[in-house]
Amino acid sequence: MNRCAVSLLLAGIALFSAPARAQQATANLSADEVKRQLDELRVQMANQTRLINALQARLEEIQKEKPPATITATAAAADQQSSTPPPVSTQQVGETTTNYVTVALDPEAAPRIDNAPLDPKYPGFFRIPGTQTFLKVGGYFKTDFIYDGKPAGDVERFIPSSIPVGRPGVNNTTMSVRPTRMNLDFRVPVKALGDVRFYVEADLFGSNSTTPRLRHAYTQAKNFLIGQTFSNFQDPDAGPDGLDFQGPNSQVSIRNPQLRYTLALAKKTSFAFSVEKASSDVAFKTPEFSALPNSPGPDGTVKFRQEYTGGHIQVAGLFRAVAAYLPNGNSDSVFGWGVMMAGAQKVVGKDTFTYQVAYGRGMERYLNDTSGLGIDAAVVSTYQPYLRALPVVAPYFGYQHYWVNKVRSNVIYGFAQVSNTAYQSASAYHKSNYMSGNLIWNVFGTLNVGGEFLYGWVKYKDNSSANAPRIMFSAKYDLNFAKKAD
Repeated sequence: MNRCAVSLLLAGIALFSAPARAQQATANLSADEVKRQLDELRVQMANQTRLINALQARLEEIQKEKPPATITATAAAADQQSSTPPPVSTQQVGETTTNYVTVALDPEAAPRIDNAPLDPKYPGFFRIPGTQTFLKVGGYFKTDFIYDGKPAGDVERFIPSSIPVGRPGVNNTTMSVRPTRMNLDFRVPVKALGDVRFYVEADLFGSNSTTPRLRHAYTQAKNFLIGQTFSNFQDPDAGPDGLDFQGPNSQVSIRNPQLRYTLALAKKTSFAFSVEKASSDVAFKTPEFSALPNSPGPDGTVKFRQEYTGGHIQVAGLFRAVAAYLPNGNSDSVFGWGVMMAGAQKVVGKDTFTYQVAYGRGMERYLNDTSGLGIDAAVVSTYQPYLRALPVVAPYFGYQHYWVNKVRSNVIYGFAQVSNTAYQSASAYHKSNYMSGNLIWNVFGTLNVGGEFLYGWVKYKDNSSANAPRIMFSAKYDLNFAKKAD
């Protein structure tokens, strides 16, 4: 092709200089010589024309077979940029927090500073056609097979406080799909607000057997959050990895409507405060009297969180007013408060230790085992007809161990104890224990199966007690479309 180009160039130069040169060169030529040179020139021009036509045809064939590499790369980059959110870089979500695996997947639902995702590459997100909004469809399908050797109270969630005292030992089996949940995670890039997140999630633990129940519905922009999600007093990243839907009896676990603001103090340190829905959980009554609880003001919380290489630690405080009517007809209000420390710590390899220690007065509504029992506060005694916020202590720990890459086990223990008043009935909740151990196998992709043994024990104010063992098997498939089957 280089020779052809040179030939074409020489031919072009010859054409431009041909008139002057031809006049000089042909001045003394005979008729036969002129005819011979003219024939040779015509043959050369015909050959050049055929070569030009062949090269043009080949060029057209190459262009049809494959576009230029630079155009292909540019188009691919533009398509990738338009279909997925741009990757983000944040140090507010540590490696241990990102990689910690739990059956409940609560870390994915938790709001985070700057709306940082657990995975900065946004796996599973796609752009909604015709909009600037990105969406991820998530959740999981879960089926539990449960066997109780004796009455355990709630047949689908293991709640030690619900274990009946004095009931004959009768075994029971059940199957449940109620832990199944679905969620939608919207990310909307707004120039003035940055990445705006809207998250909504529901499970099937509604009022009836499989009625949907709203778990989360919140939006966050510029670190201002409004809506219903985990309380700012809770640490969803420290929840142990159990098959049981409820979790440890002593876990701070509640989803509240709230207003929250989070502030970054440093690269790995944040501070958050919130105003949350109040609900005085007071339920003492007599044949002539009902407590009729009310809430003078919203609950307030503050939270300090530190991420580091091997895990995270969180310290939080709760402040609230608990109010109800007294037996004498008057209304009384008492100050409730609580403090908690929780976190997760990488131990050896992929093993992780999770923990929580909580203590307070009038914070029972925020704990798994005591929420709904009506014991945030109680009348002190017949001779002291005023409310007292009941003291409660609630620690738990969980240890997650990987036998091999796809097989893990967990041991979990929780303890909760409430200090009762003289006025409370003999059957008032006093304390409980929660223990469990499991084996979970990631079969392939996002399909996990496992078995778990649970044991609970509850003691009432009058020292009467009851215990119950439970065996359960579970199969769970995550709707994680970004993860391919192995």
